[in-house]
Amino acid sequence: MNDSPLTAGQRARVGLWIRLARCYNLAMRDLRAGLRDECTMPQFDVLAQLERSPEGLTFSTLSEKLLVTAGNLTGIVDRLEKQGLARRETNPKDRRQTFIKLTDKGQDYCNKIIPQHTHDIARLLGGLSENTVQNLRGDLDQLAALLDGKNE
Repeated sequence: MNDSPLTAGQRARVGLWIRLARCYNLAMRDLRAGLRDECTMPQFDVLAQLERSPEGLTFSTLSEKLLVTAGNLTGIVDRLEKQGLARRETNPKDRRQTFIKLTDKGQDYCNKIIPQHTHDIARLLGGLSENTVQNLRGDLDQLAALLDGKNE
């Protein structure tokens, strides 16, 4: 453990982290409220990924896309299956591999909730100027590349 005091630059970076976390938490609070009657945010995330992949996704691929463990997805997919929104399908060429796919009911559901969620995000960030939006997008792309190890 390093007990030396932080430099001003290090303190600024910690403050940045705190502001990022605060903004994320405030936005998620609002977006969760918008989905409250529809589904949970983790269920929404799974449905949105499946909607983008009509061929289906394996647990492994889905976990990579959502940055969660495949084990965490099992319960979410179980609940989506019980609701008739998703189904598991064994790969006929490799029976060890299972794909998760939307059902027709799941596709209809996504056609309803994804546009609603998209409008909620646009409303939530509607008070930002176009210049601020473009600057934040560029800065956050740079941060994501750094955190993903592509900017070493």
